[in-house]
Amino acid sequence: MTTRDFTGLAGARFEREASLSLREAHAETRTVPAALSSETPVARWFGTEVLSHEKDAVDLSRAAEGLPLLFGHNQDQPIGIVENVRLKDGRLRGLLRFSNNSRAREIFQDVQDGFLKNISIGYTVDRWEESADSDEIRVTGWTLLEASVVTVPADASVGINRSYGAKTMTEEVKAVETADAAPVVDITRMKRDHQIAKKAGKAEAIREERQRIADLHELFDLDIVPRNDFYAGLRARAVDEGWGVEAARKILLDVMSGETEPAVEWNKVSDDPWAGRGVRTHEGRLPPVVIPAKPSNQPRSLGSSVQLGEDELDKFKTGAEEGLLVRAGLVTDKETLKRAREGGIYGKSLRTLAGDFLRFKGETTAALPDEEVVTRAIMTRAVGQTTSDFTYLLSNVANKALLTGFDEAPETWQTWTRRGQLPDFKTAERINMSGFTGLAEVAEDGEITYGKFTDRKETIKLVQYAKKYRMSRQLIINDDLGGLTQVPRMMGRAANRKIGDIVYALLNTTGPTLTQDSTALWDTATHKNYVAAATAPTVATLTTATTAMAKQTDPNSGAVLNIRPRYLVVPVALETAARVLMAAQDDPAGATIRTPNPFAGRFEVVADARLDGQTYGAYAWYLFADPNVYDTFEVAFLNGIAEPYLRENQSWDLQGVEYVVGIDFGVSALDFRAVHKYRGN
Repeated sequence: MTTRDFTGLAGARFEREASLSLREAHAETRTVPAALSSETPVARWFGTEVLSHEKDAVDLSRAAEGLPLLFGHNQDQPIGIVENVRLKDGRLRGLLRFSNNSRAREIFQDVQDGFLKNISIGYTVDRWEESADSDEIRVTGWTLLEASVVTVPADASVGINRSYGAKTMTEEVKAVETADAAPVVDITRMKRDHQIAKKAGKAEAIREERQRIADLHELFDLDIVPRNDFYAGLRARAVDEGWGVEAARKILLDVMSGETEPAVEWNKVSDDPWAGRGVRTHEGRLPPVVIPAKPSNQPRSLGSSVQLGEDELDKFKTGAEEGLLVRAGLVTDKETLKRAREGGIYGKSLRTLAGDFLRFKGETTAALPDEEVVTRAIMTRAVGQTTSDFTYLLSNVANKALLTGFDEAPETWQTWTRRGQLPDFKTAERINMSGFTGLAEVAEDGEITYGKFTDRKETIKLVQYAKKYRMSRQLIINDDLGGLTQVPRMMGRAANRKIGDIVYALLNTTGPTLTQDSTALWDTATHKNYVAAATAPTVATLTTATTAMAKQTDPNSGAVLNIRPRYLVVPVALETAARVLMAAQDDPAGATIRTPNPFAGRFEVVADARLDGQTYGAYAWYLFADPNVYDTFEVAFLNGIAEPYLRENQSWDLQGVEYVVGIDFGVSALDFRAVHKYRGN
């Protein structure tokens, strides 16, 4: 008989993928109709999963105002929304509407060109039914979270604009191999794949040409380019004659700086030298424009607004960021150190980098005082941006320092709690999974009844914790690298510490009151998970605690749950005694005759100084079961992002840059059965 492990199934996040079709993609509105999911079986660790597409099975509440559309399930880069999500003909359908940001445009173009052909949904399982005569698990309750354009197909029966009669993956596979036969080669499919490859090459060329033309128009649309017929003719020639963007940028800069004199013959019929589509000489052609053989990589001062190419500026920003991280000691690998030294930026001060940045943007800084250089660097913005490239560079460095501080904080809460996710700041419910009715004997030809869970729920809610801090002009002028990196680094540690403070507060005194029975978490009479005796961990007290936890019963069937603890959580004052107890082969409290220690190496010891200051003395200690197996404690984060964020405040001014550092999380005690507390001495 095969035993299947359903650990983590309820509330766990799963994904399903499908291939795409492009027949009804609408370029102007950037929309594509899509079939998001079907009842096609998918292999999971617990068996073969079938998603029910009955009306009551799918929770579409999060899709009411548009479902997030992502790429590769990356929650940090949304590319649009999914509208009109509904069940139809046994499938979940919707309309993908792509955003107008650059990343979304690229992905939509790849979808149109046939390079991205697959879609996937993310969802959580709420309830399921197990088949008696197979490994099939039918999910009868699930919540749709998001949809993503992805690269790997899984369920070919659904997808963008799939026909209702589309073949499944099994029907389409032609090459098979058995133990008694050699592989069968599908010649027809090989030829089809060859044709697809040829078309893909053409599509790639078309896409590159479209991008070249779009980049040229973006170049000539810059505010620094005069609006007259000469530059209109130059634009037309760049497009028609296949100029690369970098070559066109160089020509444009040379013309505007007066280095290249266009050889123009005036139109004798009109005083307009650039009549018609472009510049006309007696031959009706554009004048020659000289392209220098070796374009200079160094910035040229052409006034206060002419810019060099974004490639060079991007290289500068990348090098400056790495140089600052190396100086601050946040990056120490040899390859980055070597690259920073060879790039010539390592060791430069913040004020020097601000001046370099302005020169890369085309501004002269020789006659400017330090304060003016810094102010201009902070305020210089690209079109459509609310922050400057320079402050964005500083933000990247500060953000890496923030995450470094968060990761290096000496916290212990992660060890014995479960990590969860919440989509918003509304109060959410967590259904307790221990109250299952259990399996029932089935008579011959008898009916199999549905299992049920006792309706016991605890609640959890996200809370935002945040602070602001300012990076002043003086900090940049004084090259205060500590203010740039150490402050956010300490704030990262503080964010992690805040989570620990909230989590460990659940262990104090009698703990929170549980919703399921309106009783405090730590309770002797009802919950039987609290001992008020002033006793430290010993073989005797551990025996009492483990016995009580194992004898906890299912609230619905009354069956003994046989829960086994995994973590021994103690204050620092008891850490040595706890570790000695776990390492000892004999009972330290035994008599002269050696008594074996049955708990040697059995529990993982976790010590935290917060417990030394608990209300019930400095010696309260705890036993917790594995949080991924039993309901104990949960720490949930907004969209599952378990790290702090750093954002530049939009209300910046000439005095510096203001940042907001915060983290969004919520904590909850889920049940009392898999946790136990001793008051201690």
